[in-house]
Amino acid sequence: DLLAALQRLYFVAGAALIAVVLVMAFTSDAPVLAALGIGLAVWVLLGAFAEIVTRAGWPKSGLATGFRRLAGLPRSMWGTALGHAGLGVTLLGIVSVTAFQTEVIRHVSPGDQTEIAGYTLTFEGLSPRKGSNFVEDAAIFEVTGEGVTPHRLEPTKRVYTTRRMPTTEAAIETYWFSQLYLSLGEAEADGSITLRAWWKPFVTLIWLGSLVMVAGGIASLSDRRLRVGAPRPSKARLKPAGANA
Repeated sequence: DLLAALQRLYFVAGAALIAVVLVMAFTSDAPVLAALGIGLAVWVLLGAFAEIVTRAGWPKSGLATGFRRLAGLPRSMWGTALGHAGLGVTLLGIVSVTAFQTEVIRHVSPGDQTEIAGYTLTFEGLSPRKGSNFVEDAAIFEVTGEGVTPHRLEPTKRVYTTRRMPTTEAAIETYWFSQLYLSLGEAEADGSITLRAWWKPFVTLIWLGSLVMVAGGIASLSDRRLRVGAPRPSKARLKPAGANA
């Protein structure tokens, strides 16, 4: 058991160290704390299932035997593994979006192009619209880039006519685990606008990790050993008063 624990520790620590080295090698301006944060996320994520793999006996026990052992593990152990894995996924998303997000603020006119994170945003112009209780100006942007089908995003500036309350409706597009945010500033009379664009890499991992942690909690609560049942009523009937008299 001690040898298996040490092997598990060496594997997880080695994988976390490799993650730190890769982040520092392939990102030129990433802070050291970001690389360490990603290494910590990898540590937590892999360590969550290291105990599961050890109990399965892989690779010595063989594939079939390992799966039989996994089927016999209590649900509380799976819940613990999922809870820690969800924490690692959430940590990975937080570190990535904090350290590697890109922000662009530009004043653009129709026909201008803005580059962000390998995507090209072409401003086509403003389109006034009217809803049931509001009026708005929608900015039409065509998004192009390598591996992306050209499509449009339409952030808006909206004013509700009853209370004359202005709001900004951001346009959000999800690309796998990352998201592109477009928001509008003030519009000018010549049709130009102030564009605020953010690229948030792996931001959806924050919510995905939360869902994994919830699944872990449900798995733990479903373990019969951890549920506290109500006391069963006694089967013996109470004797009426004066029965022994």
